[in-house]
Amino acid sequence: MTLSDWLERLSPGVLPVFTHTREMLVEQRRRTDSITAREVAQTVLADPFASLTLLHEANQSASRLGGEINTVESALMMLGLDRYLSQASTLPTLDETPIGHDPKRMAALHRLLRHSHHTSWQARDFAVLHSDVRAEEIQVAALLYAIPEFLLCLRASAEALRMQRLKRRLEAAEAEAQALAGITLDQLRLPLLEAWDIPEPSRDLLDPRYADKSRQSILNACIEITELAQYGWWDEHLLAPCQRLAEVVNIPLETVIATVHANSMRAERAANWINAAGAGVWIPMLPGPWPAEPDDEEAAAPLQAEPAAPMAEEAVGASEEAAHETCPMPDKQVLREALQGIEGHLDGSLNLNQMSAIILKGLHTGLGLSRILFALVTPDGKAVKSHFTRGIPAEDPLRHFAFDLETRDLFGQLMGKMQGVWVNDSNRAKLWPMVRPALQAMIGVGDFYAMSLHVNNQPVGMIYADRGHGDCGLDPFSYTDFKMLCLQAARGLGKLKQA
Repeated sequence: MTLSDWLERLSPGVLPVFTHTREMLVEQRRRTDSITAREVAQTVLADPFASLTLLHEANQSASRLGGEINTVESALMMLGLDRYLSQASTLPTLDETPIGHDPKRMAALHRLLRHSHHTSWQARDFAVLHSDVRAEEIQVAALLYAIPEFLLCLRASAEALRMQRLKRRLEAAEAEAQALAGITLDQLRLPLLEAWDIPEPSRDLLDPRYADKSRQSILNACIEITELAQYGWWDEHLLAPCQRLAEVVNIPLETVIATVHANSMRAERAANWINAAGAGVWIPMLPGPWPAEPDDEEAAAPLQAEPAAPMAEEAVGASEEAAHETCPMPDKQVLREALQGIEGHLDGSLNLNQMSAIILKGLHTGLGLSRILFALVTPDGKAVKSHFTRGIPAEDPLRHFAFDLETRDLFGQLMGKMQGVWVNDSNRAKLWPMVRPALQAMIGVGDFYAMSLHVNNQPVGMIYADRGHGDCGLDPFSYTDFKMLCLQAARGLGKLKQA
């Protein structure tokens, strides 16, 4: 398809809104005597379909008078607040269309909506910090950035879902070109917005030719932050857009980072009706399984450990080697490759041994953890036993790590839900007595990380890791990355090749 074909397919027309949007507008209509255009605008701005439709209609009217409408609040004033609210109950909703009965398409829309909502929240706040008196224009532009993908989800869902799958293993532009027959979203965005009567000042905010201007710099930095943070805050590349914001807004980098984190959580709480997890969830790394992708198949049945305990050659690697005598250095590139390796094989193409090899390499080389064991729930579902190890010599008792699932010691309690623990000097007095003496003898007194793994809300195993008991200590940054990799590992275990 050519660009013209895509523009025709995504051309202006009636768009459904999210059900929550219509419900909110109907409720606001009951308060027409006291409601303000700004309050209604916040409801509309949470819904890209409602925002695009309103701006399109307002600019069609304004163009006849020689004007331009760049904000939702201005559009409401142009069309009439009472008139808009009186028509709210007739707005079509997604739930009333075939899309509303397709879980994959709705999941894709909610995930994209959460993503877009986070960007717009960050963009408006940093525009305000920049003393921009037209901050809503930046907020609107952040929503308009995602409009091509929203319309694709609505009118070309097969291509949209394929594009999302391809983006897991390819660069964004390459994935888009493959899914959209040679067209990228960047090529589509500006002409599509023009077709929808979005005025030039709003389009200029998204035009790469003006990327060096301060307002565009704020917007582009917030878009980049949202892209990088969607799977956690461990990515070292997040520092670059934060530094650009610090320069433009003229506030310290530490303040920018704190503001970005706070905004992500505020955005999460402000739209709890969006049925998808956003970047704010990963700030505290709360326990829980990684959310399924919109186009994933149903999660696999709970994984059972293989009956025998022979270790796969590729998973064990250097498991027979002696423990490290020098402190290993984490390799962020290897960590990223491990995370991407799991992400790229959620199609059931790997078996347990192959998936474990990726996980162990990420822990060992990516995080610089020297003693690692990967324990799995036994076939009878009653115990957890060591299955794969790395950096643990054959004579080390830790090779025989095992405990009953019903036990109430530290490890048994960890298996109750997906969660992690870092035993260190600050909590050892409380947590170490909770470890059974037999396991204390295997582990030895020292810092360690441990995290349970769940698939389909069922325990499937646990990962234990440390840096030996010499001078190589553990740190909070590695612990955050450890939990991130374990979350990804659980996703991978739920998508193994079926025997």
